[in-house]
Amino acid sequence: MIDMAEAITRRGRTIVVVQSSLIVLMAVASVFVSLHAATSALAGGLIAMLMAWMLRRTMTRATRAAVEDPGASMRMMYIGAGMRFFVLLALMAFAIGLVDLDPRFVVGGFVVVLVAGVLAAKGQDSGHPDARGG
Repeated sequence: MIDMAEAITRRGRTIVVVQSSLIVLMAVASVFVSLHAATSALAGGLIAMLMAWMLRRTMTRATRAAVEDPGASMRMMYIGAGMRFFVLLALMAFAIGLVDLDPRFVVGGFVVVLVAGVLAAKGQDSGHPDARGG
């Protein structure tokens, strides 16, 4: 199981590089619309990166816990999903409602960076013995 936790960490590094690059590219492209749009896209991208970090942290902890108690591992996953939902809700409300960022660019930045993270993770080593043929 430790191999799986290490694989999650390795995959996470690749995702961070892809997402960071895309956030910078989106912010630069959005500057041509307005500085407000660029700030909004940047905020959306950063929220997506935070969600990916929270997921990776939960997955790593749950994978390590699964060795001793699979039930505890499942509880960690459910609690992590709930936490991500409420953090996402709070950050979106803060960015769009209180800071008054452009919702189109916040949500657009979030979706683009989130999808890029999923695509960057696709096909990478999961660390699972069946995935490596062993």
